[in-house]
Parts: sequence; structure tokens; C-alpha cells
Amino acid sequence: MTEQHSILTENEKQANRIVALVMATTFLLFTAVYILNLTGVFTIKPIIMNIAYIVSSIFLLLPMVHTYILRLENRYIKYINVASTVLCVTLLSVTLTYHVVVIYVYPIAIASLYFSKKLNVFATFYTVIGVSIGQIIAFFMPTVVDDNFSDLYEVIFWGIIPRAIILVAIAIIFTMLCSRTVALLSKLTVAADELSHYHEEMVMGFATLVENKDGSTGGHVKRTTMYVRLLAEELRDRGYYKDILTQDYINDLCMAAPMHDIGKVSVPDVILQKPGRLTPEEFEQIKQHTVSGGKIIKETFGHLGNEQYTQMAYEVARFHHEKWNGNGYPEGLKRKKIPLCARIMAIADVFDAVSEKRCYRDAMPLDKCFDIILEGSGQDFDPVIAEVFLDIRDKVEDTYNSVNRE
Repeated sequence: MTEQHSILTENEKQANRIVALVMATTFLLFTAVYILNLTGVFTIKPIIMNIAYIVSSIFLLLPMVHTYILRLENRYIKYINVASTVLCVTLLSVTLTYHVVVIYVYPIAIASLYFSKKLNVFATFYTVIGVSIGQIIAFFMPTVVDDNFSDLYEVIFWGIIPRAIILVAIAIIFTMLCSRTVALLSKLTVAADELSHYHEEMVMGFATLVENKDGSTGGHVKRTTMYVRLLAEELRDRGYYKDILTQDYINDLCMAAPMHDIGKVSVPDVILQKPGRLTPEEFEQIKQHTVSGGKIIKETFGHLGNEQYTQMAYEVARFHHEKWNGNGYPEGLKRKKIPLCARIMAIADVFDAVSEKRCYRDAMPLDKCFDIILEGSGQDFDPVIAEVFLDIRDKVEDTYNSVNRE
């Protein structure tokens, strides 16, 4: 996902919330007008006002329901929001006619929040149609509120056409402003994408340096990163940690994953590449790579401005050897006190470590590697994440084979 697409996607979510609040505020204002009409401050006929208030309230509150109560999120919500506003405007143009001229521009203004030309055209077209139909119906209603026009000719030429011209003019202005904003955003995101690319290259350079130092047969960084993405996306698709596993979170996690062993740069080669069993003292030195890794992340990436990424890379490096039962290191964290990113990384790291040849042992068969994850479920690994990893065995094997063929 490009930086610009990510920003526009986040803007769409925020726009949904803004629209819901604006429509709810309009409902409250309309409620005040309704009460004033009941007390005689305004003189709109009660039956007309009742119809307008009751039906328009449904359209005005619909965005609040699906945004804050049902929490729906999909690409068509913005069209539902605009359509609800158009229907509300149409209703008010039938019942209250010229008392609500200002609200005619609501759908166009709301569409502009999404920075979409297509949505602006949609809103403009249906607003003009809705207002026009509403005014024609209002002319023929026996309880018509306004007597400004004596015949349908005057309604069309002195009521509908001028308002249509004004609405189209406003829509053009909003569209031009949106286009300018998107153009500026495009320039900014090109620079941001280039910076992100350089960041990725730097991360992979660090990771490759560590991989070579560790005596790995190659591919560990690439495979573990791919396993992490597979696992995180599958967890999200199944509804686990859906408030955490956003697309931005997964992207940052996949950028953080290659840094999980960066602390090994501080471990002597003689220990990392020792072909035999480590002494207790040597193993203690190996364990310190998690602490060193966290420190390196903070000192190296802490100034980049992406706090979520820096924190995630720190947690992945420091806590990927923690165990679900609390017997891991460096802090002996248990269960969900271990950050989610580190729990995901732990499974990817262990699986790949046992599946590749090291200086002190041969690679294990894949069946045995999956058995290790199964046996460690609920002990070494988060049982939910382990279960999902085992469920996507075919995808994991495909990834393993594709990287090894390169």
C-alpha cells in the first residue's frame, strides 16, 4: 500500500466519523426548530413539520448508527452517507421547501470530505435531481408551504434552474479544492515513499549483516518476514486482535521483523558460530542480544518520527525470546504481557531457525518443525497464534520452498 493510499484510507475513516457527528448535530438543531415550531415561534403547518422531522431524523441519524454503533467500515459507506443526506434534502425540499435552502449543499460538502471526484459528481448529480423532484412535488401538494410561484413554469425557471446552477457552481469549487489537496498530497507522498524505500533498504542491510555474522545459510530474514505477514494477516482475517492488526500495524511489523536479531552484532563471532554446545556463560552472552537489540533500535531509529514502528521494532528485538509460560528471556514475561508483535515473531523465528542448517546442526524436516510449534503451543507460544500458524501450513510450506529456490 502506498503512503498516499494509506493516508486517503485513514482520511475516509475520519470523514465517516465527521459526517456522523455533523448529521447528528443537524438532527439536534432540527429538533430545536421543531420544538420552536410547536411553541408557535415558527408557523410551519404541524402535519408537514411532523412528517419532515420524523423521516429526516432517520436519515440524519443513520451515519451515527453505522459508524459508532455498528462500526461498519467498507468502501461504500461514503456513498451511503451521501445518499442519506440527499434523501434528507429531497424530503425537506418537499415539505419545508424554501425554509431550508442552506441544507441543499450538505451532500456536496459531505462528499468533499472524502477527496473523491467520483463521489463529488455522484453527490452533485443526485442532489440536483433530489431538490428538483422535491420542489415539483411540493408545488402540487395541497399543504404547500410556499406560494412564491403561481405555476409549474415559474417553479422550473425561477426555482429549480437557479438552484441547480448554484449547486453545480458550489460543487465545482469544492472539486477544485479537493483536486488541489490531492495534488499536493501526491507530491508529499512521493517523497515519503522514497524515504520509506531508503529506510527499508537500510533495515534489510542491517539484517543481512547480522544474518551473515550468525553463520546462517541464508534466507532467514526474508522467510521470517514472510511468515510474519502470513500469520498477522490470517489472524486479522479471522477476527483476532482486529483493533490492533490494522494494515499500518502489519506493514510496520513486517518492517520490524528483519530487525529481531540485530542485537547479535554485539555477540562475539566465536560464540555465534561455535559448532558445539554453548557453555552456560556463553549462553548468557547469547541471551543478551535481545537487550542489545532493543537498545540499538532505540538509539538508531528513535529519531525517525514513526513512533509505532520504533516501538514495535524495539519490542520484536527485545521480547521475541519470551515464552507464553514465562520461562523465556530477558524479562520472563508471561502470556499477553508479551507484546503481540513479539508473540507473532517468536513462532516465525523458531520455525525458521529449526528448518535451516546451522553450524552446530543440520536442518530439521518440515514435519518436525511443525511438530515443534504444536508441542510448544500454550507453553512456548501463544496457543491461538500457534493454532493459526499450523492451520496455514500449506502457505508456510509454499513460502519456505519459494525462498529456498531463489
